[in-house]
Amino acid sequence: MNSKVMRKPYAFAGLLACCYQVLVFGLFEATAGTIWERLFILLGGDLSNGGFIQGIIVFTGLWSFLEIKKSRDGIKKEFGGLCLSILPTSEKHVLLPMDLPNIEKRLSQLTGSKKNLLVKRLLLAAISKFKSTSSMGETIEIISIQSEIIRDLHESAQSNIRYLLWLIPSIGFMGTVIGISQSLAIAHTGKMDDITATLGVAFDTTLVSLVLGAIVTGFFHKLQEETDRLHAYLKEYVIVNFVNRLELKKFRSGPVKTKVDQDKKAG
Repeated sequence: MNSKVMRKPYAFAGLLACCYQVLVFGLFEATAGTIWERLFILLGGDLSNGGFIQGIIVFTGLWSFLEIKKSRDGIKKEFGGLCLSILPTSEKHVLLPMDLPNIEKRLSQLTGSKKNLLVKRLLLAAISKFKSTSSMGETIEIISIQSEIIRDLHESAQSNIRYLLWLIPSIGFMGTVIGISQSLAIAHTGKMDDITATLGVAFDTTLVSLVLGAIVTGFFHKLQEETDRLHAYLKEYVIVNFVNRLELKKFRSGPVKTKVDQDKKAG
């Protein structure tokens, strides 16, 4: 799928929804008077009796699906960042202080789509904290804090998807209210065909929205599962391959004597 299109999922969803509405309307017209006519009324082919509501539901469902796909593609890219051999993964390998500049250099050489990887952000925070404090406890603490920040940012980025998932059944219920109100408005005429048609809109929109909402919600739960797994693997990768391998004793064998300390000793 074209990356430019995926930057604006709502535009691509609108295009697909229009194609869907034209197709269903055409099939509704072609199957008039047959047993298939009711199916295409359910799917929104009867535009004159509110079929456009199903089209709006389909648009919202497609938009949310494309947003989910975009997020899952991003998570897949982040998992790929764990396979870049930024840190040694051999069980017998030990990191020395002299290795830290090499790791930072490797991280700075990541370009393009790899430039803003989460593993890079997490490692830079860990290295910076360790170089300034030489404390494993504080380094692990900053890793945990940074992991929580990244998780919160992911949750915030998925807020639009949660809103769309709420909107799908809401539009269906709106269609139900519209259909029932129209049937009540024409009830005094006694035209059963018109009353039946408007009631059909009421229940069809609810059914379509509930089915589509259930499908898209399943994809969203899969996205959340992958997101949780990513954050767990990121934290484990940094702790196992950086914190656990770093030789603390060789980082600072004793306090660094500055010129001021030497002058005091001489005095």
